Amino acid sequence: MPHTSLLLKNARVITMDPINPEAGMVAVDGDTIVFTGSKNDVPAFTGADTRVIDCAGKTVIPGFIDAHCHLYAYMRKLLTLDIGPDKANSIADIQRIIHEAAEKTPPGQWIQATGYNEFYLAEKRHPTRWDIDIATTMHPVLLIHRSLHACVLNSMALSLAKIGIDKQEQPGTMIERDSNTGEPDGLLHEMIPYIREKVMPPLAESDLRIGASRANRQYLVNGITSLHDASFTSDLARWNALQKLQHDGIFVPRIAMMAGLDNLPSFLDA
Repeated sequence: MPHTSLLLKNARVITMDPINPEAGMVAVDGDTIVFTGSKNDVPAFTGADTRVIDCAGKTVIPGFIDAHCHLYAYMRKLLTLDIGPDKANSIADIQRIIHEAAEKTPPGQWIQATGYNEFYLAEKRHPTRWDIDIATTMHPVLLIHRSLHACVLNSMALSLAKIGIDKQEQPGTMIERDSNTGEPDGLLHEMIPYIREKVMPPLAESDLRIGASRANRQYLVNGITSLHDASFTSDLARWNALQKLQHDGIFVPRIAMMAGLDNLPSFLDA
């Protein structure tokens, strides 16, 4: 009898094989599918140490592949405050959430929140630096738009980023400004990588491991077993960090990483 560490029975298995498109059982040894067949084949693949799962007629499919994602951004999101439509219906709600977090956060430490959508806010507009300053002036604050292509900073965060009235936009970015004074109002377009890579402190390893663990669970419970990280800032250090997370069993799905163009020489050298 072939050795089988895991057996799925009473399943509707979608095999993706045009000759035998469906099966009733799957036999697995380690990380390899060794056989798909019918319920009549179950006894031949069931040993004393085989873990058997009765699927009760449910469908079994191959793992999904996420063809384009930003893993570090997702891990960071899972570490930040939630200000999506389920949690915040107005700028006042966002102010309350930030204020409550500020009361528990040492002065000077960053507060981050993710997921606001101006179309679902009562005010039908983005928050501004002055809105966030009402919640706290003792912490730099970063609010991430649901699209990940825009963010809002409060006054302290703008100061740390050296974004003032004379700051010029880099190509492909935009700094929204007060129409009367020309002062930045806190809303930035396509500048999240700059803020996170150049202004904020790097993600601590302990936080990285927590974020990776949470992302790992979300991917797996949704059936995603492979992903392509398409972050243009990906560098060799990030590659090595993800390898370690996988080696330590914290992040299970397979990862294909797109090398950031500016970091391509270091990848080639390695």
